Amino acid sequence: MKQLKLIAKDLEDLQILATHLQDSIVPLMSMVYDRETKTFRAVANRFCWEHGELEHEGEPLYHRVHSGFEIHHVTRVQHKGLDRNNENRAYNLLTIHGDGEGTLHLVFSGGPEVRLEIDELHMHLGDLEHPWPTRIKPKHIHDHLDEMKGRV
Repeated sequence: MKQLKLIAKDLEDLQILATHLQDSIVPLMSMVYDRETKTFRAVANRFCWEHGELEHEGEPLYHRVHSGFEIHHVTRVQHKGLDRNNENRAYNLLTIHGDGEGTLHLVFSGGPEVRLEIDELHMHLGDLEHPWPTRIKPKHIHDHLDEMKGRV
């Protein structure tokens, strides 16, 4: 499996990166803002949506990988709902979106959010190692609803 390396320079590119980062686990301690270089960086345990479902011994098999992403030209970072007193806490990244007005939003499940003010959009995403197998696939609300319908 090839390692993923992507760059976003506009909102359309950002949608593609956000899709690949959906359901990533991002430790709080990995989220760092470097004021000198105006760069926000993080490491994510990323679900490999691009690999799809494989089968091994009659069971579905998926993949995860450690990936790094950095956002350049960041002039201000704000956050809400992050437990800054617990650096060991990890957050489930739902999406990253831009508002077209120079602001990016990293939205996590349960409501926490990181808001980045940027001069221009320039984001890198790259896998840091090779993917490893997992049997666990992230579930979204429609998956839970389908499961509940099957039980009724």
